[in-house]
Amino acid sequence: MRYVIAIAETGSFEAAAERLHMTQPPLSRQIRDLERELGVQLFHRRPTRLTEAGKVFVESARQVLAEAERMVERTREAAGLSRGLVRVGYTVTAAFEEMPKLFAAMRDRHPGIRVDAREAWDMDLVAAAADGELDVLLGRHLPIPAGFATEVLRREDFVVVVGPRHPLATRKSVALRDLRGQTLRFFPRRYAPLYYDRVLAALTSTGETFEIWENPLPGLRNLNLNLYEDGFMFLPRSVSLQLPGQIVCLPVTDDLPPIELAISWNRHAAPPVIALVHTARLLARQEGWL
Repeated sequence: MRYVIAIAETGSFEAAAERLHMTQPPLSRQIRDLERELGVQLFHRRPTRLTEAGKVFVESARQVLAEAERMVERTREAAGLSRGLVRVGYTVTAAFEEMPKLFAAMRDRHPGIRVDAREAWDMDLVAAAADGELDVLLGRHLPIPAGFATEVLRREDFVVVVGPRHPLATRKSVALRDLRGQTLRFFPRRYAPLYYDRVLAALTSTGETFEIWENPLPGLRNLNLNLYEDGFMFLPRSVSLQLPGQIVCLPVTDDLPPIELAISWNRHAAPPVIALVHTARLLARQEGWL
């Protein structure tokens, strides 16, 4: 049922396989086997679209899965999974959308679980997790502490961020070659080395190189000052949507690898932590993050 819904929502077997973290051939075989068992065709091929029977299947499958989720939650509540404390550390880029939505989802699904959230730079969070002060980490390309499992919740494109007086501010989009000679305004690498390296790898993937200016006031709360006339920043698209109105965000036309947001959690965590991870997975599906 999840496979059929994924294909219906993404519009193709290939995109659905990517969302489901599997290859396309076994997904196609599963659908063929299901159609053979049902005795009906669920999808028209080329282009991929639901048949009338497929539409009925998807509508019913959504209802069945929703009831299955409610059953899981009722079972978890009976086992005590809906009470307790989860200590979550999240990064600056997750502070705008993902962490607030996860906090709200936990409040709705598990009102008896208290979420103690801490925002910090990547290396501070990893150190806190290693010291046993945090149960869950949420961020982009965070190092994974020993004894933690991890799972990608979101993939998205980068955008270029410039100030209102920047020469490219009136453009609808940019290629990285358009930024040649410009300075990347970034935080010092020591705060988030893996994320820093990931951003630079994306920027240089087309062969361009850029001077880097390390911000003495790192973070996203001083962009009006740091991007007043020149230079640029490189941010995930969802983060750019939360910036002040006068800041200009430009889609990138180059074919760049996406930036990933992941959740990591202690493998030996208490049931409330598992409830939060489960809620994060549901949230990612509902929001279409993958």
